[in-house]
Amino acid sequence: MSFWNDFYGILSSDTRNILGVISGTSADGLEIALTRCIGTGKAMRVELLKHSSASFDKRFQDEVIRTYNPVNSSVDRVNSMNFSIGRKHAEYIRHFLNSTDESVDIIAYHGQTVYHDPSIGATLQIGEADIVSYETGLPVVFDFRKKDMVAGGEGAPIIPYFDWIYFDEGTYAVNLGGIANVTYVSEDFERVVAFDSGPANCLIDLTVKRFFDIDFDRNGLIASRGKVDERLLEKLIERDRSYFLRKPPKSTGREIYNEAFLDGIEYGKPEDLVRTLVRFTVHQLVESINSYLSLGKRIVVTGGGALNPVLVEDLRLLSGFEVVIPDRVFLQAKEAMGMAVLGQEFLNGVGANVPSVTGAKGRVVLGKLALP
Repeated sequence: MSFWNDFYGILSSDTRNILGVISGTSADGLEIALTRCIGTGKAMRVELLKHSSASFDKRFQDEVIRTYNPVNSSVDRVNSMNFSIGRKHAEYIRHFLNSTDESVDIIAYHGQTVYHDPSIGATLQIGEADIVSYETGLPVVFDFRKKDMVAGGEGAPIIPYFDWIYFDEGTYAVNLGGIANVTYVSEDFERVVAFDSGPANCLIDLTVKRFFDIDFDRNGLIASRGKVDERLLEKLIERDRSYFLRKPPKSTGREIYNEAFLDGIEYGKPEDLVRTLVRFTVHQLVESINSYLSLGKRIVVTGGGALNPVLVEDLRLLSGFEVVIPDRVFLQAKEAMGMAVLGQEFLNGVGANVPSVTGAKGRVVLGKLALP
């Protein structure tokens, strides 16, 4: 009875310390954000108490990426990696918990997306939540995407609810992880619009790994040595046209933007290919903003792409908007903080999907519960 009494206390309070945990499409590590959430809805107060970025070793990252490549993966691989990822994530989460004196009420755990196909209404995030709950001794809220899909939505993006709470009206909240997504923030919940615009770092990372044997283009140094190949840029834009022309709601992932997307692409110097992929990423993002969103005031950029000055300068040049780069802690912690907000609303029993974003028939409570 002791656990249920404690859990009832968590449910009864409107103030909770929630550990948001997410691993993005780059599969290079975990973002962990201990977040204090007070209240619900637009009035919710959100405070970052502590953040950590945990990097995976290269071997584990490669294993994860192979798991969501349909050419290399299999049912038995997905099954075994569900437990391997859960154990690895639990290890990093335990280390974080041991490093803080703050109390933690629950963990809001995204897991690792291995396949996302809104065209058939299906998505899969793995990383066994029961392992995380058992190893940490804490309740774990997980599997935040599926209920929105069940309600007819895309299941993505799921961070716009956080954007609506956190940012001012007229902000374009852009996250540049493996995939680029953008939220137009309106005070009116029904007018919030968000979608994935296409690739962010995923194609750039693949290219620098292939030609330079590094995981990512730190500080845009390789891109800064290259030149935009306009002919190649046009080919990339044409190759991406079918997704670009789809009106929101829409979402995408590495099942589209992978090695196969670059097959048959002719290029000169590898540096020019990297530079052109940066311009392609920004071009698709800006054209998507201009085509599908209301006129805003500024762009706030988070995610790893915010650390690439070549990409950021292209965004300023092509968009014409003020581009704001938050402090490094927030730009890395934001999506994990977003998971904490979803966990807060799960415990509040409040729907935290945004139907105007995902296309769902209505608001639904996102998540499931794993108990220690």
